[in-house]
Parts: sequence; structure tokens; C-alpha cells
Amino acid sequence: MIYASQADIEEIWGADFLADILPEDVDPAAAITRALEFAAREIDAHISARYELPLATRPDVLISPCANIAVYVLANRHAALTTTIEDRYKDAVDLLKRIAEGKAGLGSAEPKISVDGTSSDSGAAFFAEPRIFGRGRS
Repeated sequence: MIYASQADIEEIWGADFLADILPEDVDPAAAITRALEFAAREIDAHISARYELPLATRPDVLISPCANIAVYVLANRHAALTTTIEDRYKDAVDLLKRIAEGKAGLGSAEPKISVDGTSSDSGAAFFAEPRIFGRGRS
């Protein structure tokens, strides 16, 4: 699943930004699509540690990281990399790491955790093995 679009990139970075970082001899639509697909694969690599893929819905919280990773890919490939682009890329990866570790979530698109066919609103689940020691046990 691709988590952002060209329109999302233009909304976050500005309407003329993509034209500035892409060379004239490149098909912009194809380059942007490839960069967004690359970004989606990177996102999936992180969140697959915690969530079953593909996700049922596109979480809004992943739009910005996907757009920022795609911009990093486009800029890195065409020697237009700036400190701002690199910093936003690092911030996106840090967020994805926190999501994978369970320190951040997917917001309203957070999947419910299933425990024996039921859902937990808090996301907590507890399991225990049968007791081994105790009074009156041999």
C-alpha cells in the first residue's frame, strides 16, 4: 500500500518543490510513483514488526513519513539533497522505529489487538502457563 500521493508531497513541501528537485529529462509522474513505492516498502519494513500487512486502511499518520522518505529518495538520486530533506527523512525513520517498538501508534487506524477472539480496548493482553508450584501440590 502506498501511504502518500504526489498531491500529499506538494501539500507538505509546496507546489513547485518537485519541479525544483527533478531534472527536466525525467518523467515526473514515473519518478514520483517509484519514490512513493520505495517509501512504502521502507515503511512496511518497519511496521511489519508490529502489524500484519497489508493494513486494512491507510493511516493518516503515515502520509508525512511516506512523503518525506519519497522526497529524500528523489533528492538523493538527483543530487538535490539538502539538510532539511535529510532531517525530515531521519525524523520519518525515527517515527517508524517508535511505531515498530510500540512507543507510538497509527492513531485512529490503530488495529485492535485480538485475544482469543475478543478485542482489548487498551491493547493489553496477558497470558500465563498453568501453575507448577503451590500448596497441596506434589
